Amino acid sequence: MVVLAEPAETAEPEFLVDRVIDVAPAWSAIQVGIVLLNHGDRQFIAFYDGDRRMTVAARTLDSDRWDFVRLPQEIGWDAHNYVTMTIDDDEHIHISGNMHCIPLVYFRSTRPLDIHSIERVPVMVGKDETKCTYPRFLRGPNNELLFTYRTGRSGDGDQIYNVYDHRGRTWRRLLDQPLTSGQGKMNAYLHGPVRGPDGFYHLAWVWRDRGGCESNHDLCYARSKDLIHWEKSSGTPLELPITLATAEVVDPIPPEGGIINGNHRIGFDRKIRPVISYHKFDEKGNTQAYHARLENGKWKIYRTTDWDYRWEFSGGGCIQYEVYLS
Repeated sequence: MVVLAEPAETAEPEFLVDRVIDVAPAWSAIQVGIVLLNHGDRQFIAFYDGDRRMTVAARTLDSDRWDFVRLPQEIGWDAHNYVTMTIDDDEHIHISGNMHCIPLVYFRSTRPLDIHSIERVPVMVGKDETKCTYPRFLRGPNNELLFTYRTGRSGDGDQIYNVYDHRGRTWRRLLDQPLTSGQGKMNAYLHGPVRGPDGFYHLAWVWRDRGGCESNHDLCYARSKDLIHWEKSSGTPLELPITLATAEVVDPIPPEGGIINGNHRIGFDRKIRPVISYHKFDEKGNTQAYHARLENGKWKIYRTTDWDYRWEFSGGGCIQYEVYLS
């Protein structure tokens, strides 16, 4: 269902439900991401229906009637296989998802805003597209349409960036090299790029060695003005691909040190300084939340909880999270 809400007139912003619109039964046996997108007077949803089929629904905002298209994809028991969607400058719909170390799954409409014209596109660039995970569409500094994903697997993967050519309706590499590379020994789990109020794109990540999530280590950081040229917080250029040896390490957390991928976040304070939120084990072995803030060119780390609790995570696949940071 879709819940339409408006801010309430209170001192603290709240939201009041204005209307609830049923869409369709959805697969709920696993926690998997779906996407809701507004464009002009239309609304689009990409999700997995009650039969686990990847489905696109569309309506005009003045109507409660949905139009549906089922795509030839069926989700298994894997929360990695979320759906992502965007609309390009020519109003063609792009969809990707249902991928965990498998060949690229990518669809595009042949007519503007027409879900019935969505077709499978077998390749984007044609290289490093056989073991894809974590697809994401985003916009660059000049509104370029970009697509990023991990090629490889947990513990052995690289981060790839493509850019879309609207005139030829083709993709090419934005970067000649991967953004990050584990050099066959590890892979980076990234949060971002996040466009900050300072005009930079900010990126934070942890590395995972081959093995389970307990092997995550070393919280790292980089920034860029154009998503092509990357640098450390000092302004020192970074050669691509960024590796553990060349990265700026914010907090040198060792393997089994209590940090996990997907639970580090970038924010900004009132002085426009980047702040990275994450968790790790303290000196007693308990899980604690920390914030690293860039102050006068150096990262200062603040412990912000005093929990007598330890989240002992391990293994691979879909991990049941006990702590969420945002």
